[in-house]
Amino acid sequence: MNIPGKSLLTYAIRCLFALLLIVSQPATSQTFTVMTEDFAPFGYVENGELNGLSVDIIREVFAIVGHPDDIEMLPWARAYKETKRKSNRILFSMSRTPEREPLFKWVGPLVEDRITFYRHKDSDINIQSLEDAREANAILVTRGFPETEFLQNQDFNNLYITNSPIQAFSMLVMGRGDLAPIGEFAYKPLMQKSSIDAESLQNTGVELFNIQLYIAFSKDTPEEEITRWQAALDQVKASGKYGEIIRRYSDLGY
Repeated sequence: MNIPGKSLLTYAIRCLFALLLIVSQPATSQTFTVMTEDFAPFGYVENGELNGLSVDIIREVFAIVGHPDDIEMLPWARAYKETKRKSNRILFSMSRTPEREPLFKWVGPLVEDRITFYRHKDSDINIQSLEDAREANAILVTRGFPETEFLQNQDFNNLYITNSPIQAFSMLVMGRGDLAPIGEFAYKPLMQKSSIDAESLQNTGVELFNIQLYIAFSKDTPEEEITRWQAALDQVKASGKYGEIIRRYSDLGY
């Protein structure tokens, strides 16, 4: 392009101005199908409204990235399969395990929970460490849960696989097992939902691990979109709103 010398400065200014306009425009976030499961306190329906610890955090992120506040509550297996196989999907809150690492892209951690063993208060079992749990007759665990995978990877051979945490803890109350692991955030809502007598159970204080729950994205999500959502979550944490949400659910007894 041949530009007269006296017009070169004007042309350069116009180009710079156009560039500044582009840079100054807010980035538009890609629109996703956003899914979660019914697992209090992270996500649950109360009086017809979707609430929860993770849900509240995600909504703060929505406001920053400009995403519609539209969250679907689906069975975990269906939502997991969709996120794994289809584009433009988000599923939260998902534990980031080595097995799942290559299947999704990740933003987080969204929230952390401490996984510990519970026992019946009248049980003779008394453990002080994870190794002590190997001596239990039966540890009640749930199929596909991170704590189940963790104990299997640690070569525990005394695991009894159940189909749900409610089944596991119902069996624990009935004395059909010695120990059952669960996150401390999730324990009270599970007891309330299932009408299990929480007073009959005790937290042993023996920790399996701290679990970090993430926002999982379809594998083909562009990296710039992952970067945008991660920055938004970091902004929520830095603003103090994150701490407010955590304290709110802690005050509710979670």
